[in-house]
Amino acid sequence: MSVAAPSGPSVPAAWRGLAWVALPPLAVLVLRALLSAQAEGDSLQRLQAATLVSDPGEAFWMAARPLVWALSALAGVVAVSYLALRRWGWARVRPWALVSWVLFCIGTGVWLIASELNRVGRQPLAEQTATVLLARAVAPSQRGPGGTEVYFELPGSSEPMRLLAEGQPTQAFVPGSTPALHLEAGRWWGRWGRLSARSRPAPAAPSR
Repeated sequence: MSVAAPSGPSVPAAWRGLAWVALPPLAVLVLRALLSAQAEGDSLQRLQAATLVSDPGEAFWMAARPLVWALSALAGVVAVSYLALRRWGWARVRPWALVSWVLFCIGTGVWLIASELNRVGRQPLAEQTATVLLARAVAPSQRGPGGTEVYFELPGSSEPMRLLAEGQPTQAFVPGSTPALHLEAGRWWGRWGRLSARSRPAPAAPSR
């Protein structure tokens, strides 16, 4: 008596589907780790726009805004996936879902490589004098040695900027001081910099 073969996807096909789901993000994580290792020891930090807040509610919104946008995007993806499954079923949606997932991972990898090429292809810019608006201490962690996050203005710019001065004390960047800002422009976009507190002249000895 012959035994009928079980219906449904075969074991190799199931493993191939699992590989298409698991391997692309693993490759992206490995690529990110390699690029992060190459970036270690870089003395320049990415120059970012700063937003100075005036009340606790505004500060809470600024801190929660990335999470809100991420949750909104995730909710949109879930809603579209649910509607597609209800209309066409998993059998028809599955190939498109796998292709979209692989393309997303490939796009993430391309973006990581482009960002690294942009960083290593930086060009030096003229040194500028910054005016410190605010400085706060950043404790050391596994991601970095800590230091001082400095909020400052540049001459001719109405938009405040912020930069992490790694390993430097907060006392070196009192509001109103004018540290030197060493700048480099990325190959295609962005700017990187390093703040150096100007040494204060020693007080003159009292005359006798």
